[in-house]
Amino acid sequence: MRQFFIIFLISSSLSAAAQGTLSFRSLNEVFAYADAHSVTFKNATQQVLMNKYQTLAAKLDKWKIKGDANLTSTDNTKLGVTFIPAEIFGGPAGTYRQVTFGQQYVTAATFAPQIDILNPFAMAQVRTARASEQVTNATNLLNKKSLYESVAAAYYNILSYQWQIKVTKNSLDNADTLTTIMVNKQQEGIARQQDVNNAKANQLSIQDKLQQLEVNLEEQYSSLKLLCDIDPNIPIRIEEAAAPANFDASLTATGYLTQLQSEWQMKFQEADLRANKRWFMPTVMLFSSLGWQQNTNNHPFDGSRWINSNYVGVKLVIPIFPDVGKVAAVRYDRINLAVAKNNFEHAARQDSVNNQQLQLEYQKAFKSARLAGEIAALKEDSYYKNLNIYKEGILSATDLFTAFNDWLNNSLNAVAQQAGSDYAKSKIMINNIVK
Repeated sequence: MRQFFIIFLISSSLSAAAQGTLSFRSLNEVFAYADAHSVTFKNATQQVLMNKYQTLAAKLDKWKIKGDANLTSTDNTKLGVTFIPAEIFGGPAGTYRQVTFGQQYVTAATFAPQIDILNPFAMAQVRTARASEQVTNATNLLNKKSLYESVAAAYYNILSYQWQIKVTKNSLDNADTLTTIMVNKQQEGIARQQDVNNAKANQLSIQDKLQQLEVNLEEQYSSLKLLCDIDPNIPIRIEEAAAPANFDASLTATGYLTQLQSEWQMKFQEADLRANKRWFMPTVMLFSSLGWQQNTNNHPFDGSRWINSNYVGVKLVIPIFPDVGKVAAVRYDRINLAVAKNNFEHAARQDSVNNQQLQLEYQKAFKSARLAGEIAALKEDSYYKNLNIYKEGILSATDLFTAFNDWLNNSLNAVAQQAGSDYAKSKIMINNIVK
């Protein structure tokens, strides 16, 4: 309840901030919005509800309560004739008299309730329904984990492009300054025209890189909108600065959802086999009937007396000949159970390997991001030193352009690696929290 309240507050604040723009300050805020609006989660809720109803139906069905009510009104347009000895009525012996028995209008109302006292097959279906419900829950958790990972990928791609755009804009300013220096030196007769051309070409190349990054950023925003079911016409903004963090050595992946789903799939097959093996067991049912009948020669429902009748009994049903469908179902269930057990054992190993891979990916991504940041800082320092040397006329323009582009490319790589490191860490957190 508390978690739902927090999600509600976050969602309300996001929607109330402005209909024009949705702002997210962290990945958790995006998750909260997705929980409240994603069609994937809405459908999962309906699936859970449907499975709960199926379990309830299985619980009620083990009694198989039935009760049919019937009301009939019969008009005996021509009653049957019977010949009986006339001497009963005082007639001569050896003669017969024609007599009509019955009444023209017969109205009857009956109610026949029935309930199973013992139904082993239906009772076993309850466990099958419960296992099916848990399989659905585990599948929904896997779908949630998959969606969270896709959302996180789009989120950190957006951050990566935002940071790269910032680096590129800063580099474009430096490229403008570099072009101005080349033009001034060319006017002084120190620089060649091709140096000026290379500087301008460098500017154009950075402008092209910038517009490509901006397009890529919009594409990732569109992907995030689709994943979270955000209106395409509503602009969104993610506000999170690049902040290199320390390596979290204590962060351990502990996910087990694949194993959990396989375990419940195995339990479902066990329950289904257990139920189908009970097809030959006897069923005991209690049945009864309550009846009222009115007989009259006037017309139905003429106020004549209703005659009551009822009975109650117990019925034992024992299958004698085998049900081919049930026998085949038992064999199929045994095969499916064997497959489910194999899958369960494999899922345990798969979860263990996946957890190890997530930790290795995080370790690798973090180290790459740290080294990329150090390289970018060195390339920046080298560029400014080379710029000073160039101004003194010692370094060629070609070497200066090379140093500039090295700085730009390594700066872009550094922020991209930082986003990749954050994404690798988020995958471990998603793996641990979705349970």
